[in-house]
Amino acid sequence: MDFLIGLLFSAFMGLVPMSIYAVVMTWFDRYEKEPLWLMIGVFLWGAIVAAGSAFILNTLFGISLFALSGSEAVANVGAAVISAPFVEESVKGLAVLIVFVFFRQEFDSVLDGILYGSLVGFGFAATENVLYIFNGFAAGGLGGAILMTVLRAIGIAFLHASLTSCTGLGFAVLRLNRGAVRYLAPLAGYGAAIGLHAAHNLLATLGELFCVIGLVFDWIGFFGLFAFILYLVWHEGQIMRRQLQEEVALGHITPEHYQVACSVVGQFTARMSALGDGRWARSGKFYDLLGELAFKKYQLARRGAEKEPSAPAAIERLRGQIAALGRSGV
Repeated sequence: MDFLIGLLFSAFMGLVPMSIYAVVMTWFDRYEKEPLWLMIGVFLWGAIVAAGSAFILNTLFGISLFALSGSEAVANVGAAVISAPFVEESVKGLAVLIVFVFFRQEFDSVLDGILYGSLVGFGFAATENVLYIFNGFAAGGLGGAILMTVLRAIGIAFLHASLTSCTGLGFAVLRLNRGAVRYLAPLAGYGAAIGLHAAHNLLATLGELFCVIGLVFDWIGFFGLFAFILYLVWHEGQIMRRQLQEEVALGHITPEHYQVACSVVGQFTARMSALGDGRWARSGKFYDLLGELAFKKYQLARRGAEKEPSAPAAIERLRGQIAALGRSGV
């Protein structure tokens, strides 16, 4: 019975907080929304594929290091500082790479890179937290599990999301820019994720004082990322304003639709208002299409038709869909 209680408690407290954080993260994707199925898929990649493969590879590395050194301490530190950062950021980053390569049309902004990196990080942390919390229960009963829950679900809740955001940011820079230098961006982001991960784990192995120092740096990094996300939301609003002005001038959308589309509050109010009269689906689709149109035009303006050959046709297709929805009443 104790085993079952510990397992259920660990599963709940490991999975639920990270899932909530992931949902909250998607709320910042206000203007050009990512497909729900793709966001769920990235989260599940982190929780199942990345966490499972990392557990196996880190364990094998630790066993190999122990066999070579004969020291459990060397094996534990080596696995934490050498293997874990490289392996975990690689298997998490692979999800971002897959989105970039196979779902490139959904990788539209810097915020998208951070979003996908964060989601795979939250998924990874969810599974990892289950293991840590259960180990806390096995070592110290319910008190040990609660202590580990506080540490994992609050203390370092955003660690994996923040780290893999670096990789996502690198791919976003590659996606939205021109020139050969941009190819260094994913390597720089991936390298930063590994380096910061290794620094965190190293501090965690040096004793309680260094653990506290590491925790402080973790939260400084998180607040920095959070401030950057808020800036990106504002920046995306500016992109909407610039790119949709032409649509008003051409008569594709009304000035009223323009004002709503370029405002987070305006979109939320319009979507909620449409709930009561059966227009919710049409209204949501309309403003989602306006977001897609704005960012497709933004990509075309930044990279040119030679780099975005499908953009002109996509823009015309989106204009047609928007016009049809506008005529049906939004």
